[in-house]
Amino acid sequence: MTFLESIILGAVQGVTEFLPVSSSAHLIIVPWLFKIQSNNINKLTFDVMLHFGTLFAVLLIYGKAFIHIVMEGCREAKRGSLLNSLLAKIILATCPAAILGFFFKDAIEQYLRSPYVTVFTLIAVSILMIIAERRRGKEREITYPLALLIGCAQAIALIPGISRSGITIASAILFGVKRTKAVDFSFLLSIPIISGVSLFEVRHLSYGMGTLGMYSAGFLSAFFSGALSLKFLIAYLKKHSLEVFAYYRIAVALIILFLS
Repeated sequence: MTFLESIILGAVQGVTEFLPVSSSAHLIIVPWLFKIQSNNINKLTFDVMLHFGTLFAVLLIYGKAFIHIVMEGCREAKRGSLLNSLLAKIILATCPAAILGFFFKDAIEQYLRSPYVTVFTLIAVSILMIIAERRRGKEREITYPLALLIGCAQAIALIPGISRSGITIASAILFGVKRTKAVDFSFLLSIPIISGVSLFEVRHLSYGMGTLGMYSAGFLSAFFSGALSLKFLIAYLKKHSLEVFAYYRIAVALIILFLS
């Protein structure tokens, strides 16, 4: 891997982590297109640096709101009414992905990281996004059952090709949550998950002076591209639907099918 290639992969990770198009699918296509080889670096270390880049990106946009939610939740807990807070709903919605990831992440990576699985999941979630936009339910707030349902959707996103943001936003919209609120809840929900994954994988950090520049370039590229793509998505979905991303995902699925 070269310095430029680390920037390219960082940008791909940053953009596709937040746009509902599936980062795993693009990390299959892009290395193939650019013939990027990672045999001169520690792949796990590079992945950890990209995760930290996207973590800092989401914190840049939603960090202040998340801290406010945590502080408000702590105040509610002192009054004995934690269940009235948004923090409790975020905690509940985080549990399915945390449990599934802890016990089955390696199995998913081993058995489901296949081009054919990715093609299927890309198309399946695209259909969900189109249905959600066209058959959305009566407008409602995020209740505990709905928070748990969105959390289960987030857990399913461990399967390559799903897209965490895509399935959580689409699920919320389908059940009547206003699109802007669905986006906010999805990315607030991403903070504990991305934080947990990043910190859990820190044990894999290993680098030499010759590769430090590539890791740093990947981190910075993921951070800046992630922040820009997240700001773009928030603004875009205020006035537009998810459907353009659904059609793009279907096109990506066909490309992967052709390449495989």
